[in-house]
Amino acid sequence: MKWVAFFLLFLTLATGCVLEDKQVIPEDGGVEAGPCGMCDFDTPICNDDLECVECTAKEDSFCTEKTLVCKTDAFECVECNASSDCNDPAAARCNTAQNECEGCESEADCIGIEGRPLCDDRTCVQCTPGTEDADCGGTSCNPRTLTCTETTLASRETCQTCVSDSDCKEAGNRCVAMTYQGAPYPDMLTGFCLKTFTVGDPCERPYLVPLLGRESLSGPPEANFCGIDEANVTCPAVLALLNNVECLSGEDSECPESGLCRDFVDGLAEDRCTYLCGDADECKKPPVAGSSCGSSGTGSDDYCGG
Repeated sequence: MKWVAFFLLFLTLATGCVLEDKQVIPEDGGVEAGPCGMCDFDTPICNDDLECVECTAKEDSFCTEKTLVCKTDAFECVECNASSDCNDPAAARCNTAQNECEGCESEADCIGIEGRPLCDDRTCVQCTPGTEDADCGGTSCNPRTLTCTETTLASRETCQTCVSDSDCKEAGNRCVAMTYQGAPYPDMLTGFCLKTFTVGDPCERPYLVPLLGRESLSGPPEANFCGIDEANVTCPAVLALLNNVECLSGEDSECPESGLCRDFVDGLAEDRCTYLCGDADECKKPPVAGSSCGSSGTGSDDYCGG
C-alpha cells in the first residue's frame, strides 16, 4: 500500500532529524540534565522546552549557590526580583527593570534590613543624629556609622572619649579627634570632649594649648578648642593627674599612655600619675599637688608636680 510506504518513509526522515538535532556534548564536559541529555556547566538545568538554562521555577539551586535568585520567565539568575531579595544596607532596593539591588529610596525599602529601619543617603541605617532620641532610646547615634552607641547622651566630661557632640556633658563642648605624637589617638573614629573657646570665653588650666580650626566628629563648622600638648600628652594621662591616680609600683606602665609615675614635690605626694609639661599652665589649677611644672631638681624632663 502506498500510504504505508509513505508513513515508513516519514518515520525514517523524522528519526534522522532527531539524530541530527541531538545535543552535542560540550568539549569540556557537562552535567546530566534529564531529557536534555548533557548540559553545559553554565546552564545545567533542563526546562520544559528541553532547553539547557540556568534555572526554572522548580529548580534554582544553580542560582542559590551564587547567592542569586531565579528570574523564572527568562530562566536566568539575577540579583533580585523584589526588594526582599536585597540584604545589603547600602543596596536594599530592587530595581526590577534591571533586576539589580541598589540604594534605598524610602523606609519601605529597609523593611527587610534587620536593625536598620531608616533610609539615609540611599543607605539603610539604625539612626541619625537628628533623630537619636527616638532611634536610640537615650544613647547617642554615631554620626559616622549611623548606629546607636552605648553612651548615654550628655554623659562624657571634658577629655573623656566620645564619638558624637551629643556625648559631651558640658555646654560648648564638642567631640574632637586628637593625635598623640603625630598619629590619631586612640583611633580615627574616637574623639575627646573639648571646650570651644572664643574671646569672651577663654580656656582654663590644664587645657590651655589651643587646637585651632578643628572639625568635630559630628561635622562642621570648624572651631577652636581648649586642648593639650598632643606631641607629649594624652587626655587619659591628663585625667589621671586631675583624679590623683596612684601608681604604687613606681612604674610608668601603671599610668595611661604618655603618663609618668612620679613624686610631687609641690604637695609631697608620692607615686602619682602625671605627664610632661612645658609650662605650669598645662597642669592642675593651684594650690594643689600637681599644679607646678618642674624636674624636682633631677635634671630630667619637666612634669606636672615636679
